[in-house]
Amino acid sequence: MEGLEVSGGEVIAFQKGDPFPAAEVLDLAISVAIGRNLAASEEEMFSRIHDWFLRPASRAELVAAIGRLLERGWISRAGESAFDFCLTDAGIDGATTLSGGMIRMIDRGRGHLKTAFLLQMLDLDKGKRS
Repeated sequence: MEGLEVSGGEVIAFQKGDPFPAAEVLDLAISVAIGRNLAASEEEMFSRIHDWFLRPASRAELVAAIGRLLERGWISRAGESAFDFCLTDAGIDGATTLSGGMIRMIDRGRGHLKTAFLLQMLDLDKGKRS
């Protein structure tokens, strides 16, 4: 597999038959919020999700998504508080790959949106575990 290095994450070029990184939309949103240090508490995460999707998430949805991300190894606990998480290398690679695909999907293959440039703006390394 060939990849493109972008802001600490590798955008993986999928080969025929390769599985996509498993993630629901909420999983990806939470990963990006953690990676960009946009939500330091559960309340801030609820607010961010509401802003992005124009609808609230339930506590059960948030807890389930965080459980999936922990199980998948995309995030890990970073401290003592209940909502202190950081991205792992796998989380950076997965979020970067899926975000890049979404940008190309929105662009509809025209090449008007520069994927590498937009992904660098995410700077997911900020929320990475040291």
